[in-house]
Amino acid sequence: MATDPGFVDRVLERIRRMPPDQIEDFITHLLREMHFVEDTLASLPTGVIVADRDFGIRFANDAAREILSLRAGAKLDAVSLREVLRRAELVALLDEFQEFHEEIRQREVSLPAPRQKILNVSVLPFVDRGDDIEKGTVWILEDRTETERRNEERRQGSRIESLATLTAGIAHEIKNPLNSLTIHIQLLRKGAAKLRESSGASVELDRMSRSAEILEEEVRRLTTIVEEFLTAVRPIKPVLRKTSINDIMMGLAQLLGPECGELGIELVLDLDPTVPLLRLDPELIRQAILNLARNAVEAIHPPGEPEKRKGGRIVLRTQLRSDHALIEVEDDGSGIPEVERLRIFEPYHTTKFNGTGLGLMVVYKCIHAHDGRIGLTSQEGVGTVFHIALPLDERPVRLLAAPTVVPLEVEAVPTPESRD
Repeated sequence: MATDPGFVDRVLERIRRMPPDQIEDFITHLLREMHFVEDTLASLPTGVIVADRDFGIRFANDAAREILSLRAGAKLDAVSLREVLRRAELVALLDEFQEFHEEIRQREVSLPAPRQKILNVSVLPFVDRGDDIEKGTVWILEDRTETERRNEERRQGSRIESLATLTAGIAHEIKNPLNSLTIHIQLLRKGAAKLRESSGASVELDRMSRSAEILEEEVRRLTTIVEEFLTAVRPIKPVLRKTSINDIMMGLAQLLGPECGELGIELVLDLDPTVPLLRLDPELIRQAILNLARNAVEAIHPPGEPEKRKGGRIVLRTQLRSDHALIEVEDDGSGIPEVERLRIFEPYHTTKFNGTGLGLMVVYKCIHAHDGRIGLTSQEGVGTVFHIALPLDERPVRLLAAPTVVPLEVEAVPTPESRD
């Protein structure tokens, strides 16, 4: 940290008045206090930058360097603050302070790329308490990205529960008339068949039979939607037992193999043998991953559409991380548009023509019922990777010091490691 010349002058003046035997003790004490302040600022999780009146940097702690993506050991003394801020959103705050010389407190700044960050930024005058003259500015940068992600996760969960509570009763009320309709359609078809036996075939009877078939098909479709909805809103209570996630993935590969083979899709298993047994409900996790895998198949070959290309690739992957097991379902399909990604787990939101928008909601609830997290990275025309992080029952000793990397709920741009 650079030292204020005024401060140096005051220290020197005090030293001149001291007896020689006290000078060494005073300097030692002074240096210890300066190092204490520097170490304290360096250890703060909040970024702190001190700049002089010309906006040359005099001090920046480690948190500020990390938030601004600066190299840890880079020399910043006298470097222009404008050069370090770089991003237009942050430089705009510098211009505002430079024009009005008024403090800026808790201004939210969103940095959209390459990886979105949400910052709270304060810009405060740095004033010499001795002569009350402004010597520069203090910048305080607080990274709110993870906090906002958790808040959005809670809001999303609350929306899901509210919609489920509101409409579950309606679904039950719809189900009863559908059962009645099914019975009467069957009676109608049997009556038409008896009339055909007794009086012979006729255009009217054929038309009646065809109408009954259409009605039965539509009622069956509505019944399926209601059943799917009731499954989605029903509280999930997993029955936990120690299970091999790799065995689940291999079973799914055997199930999906023939379907993928017919479509020319290459189905790849990339399993980490060091992943230990996890405490989970194997049926719920199996159904959740199967749902994602079937979505991957449809992303490559949408049903009802002519095949735009042959083949495709789906990867079912497991990896052991420091405090969780990472499960991924990756495809090289059409990808998910950016505008859809933030709503992908919400109920009734679907990009499929005949979709109900409940499948991914069920997956979301299932993973969170296991105290896990689910997220995705996607790029249109490249593909999508769904990430699931499930907690470990026991943390391997050899990985205790490894960094924890849990996927974000929704990441707008694929990370390089997700494509390796």
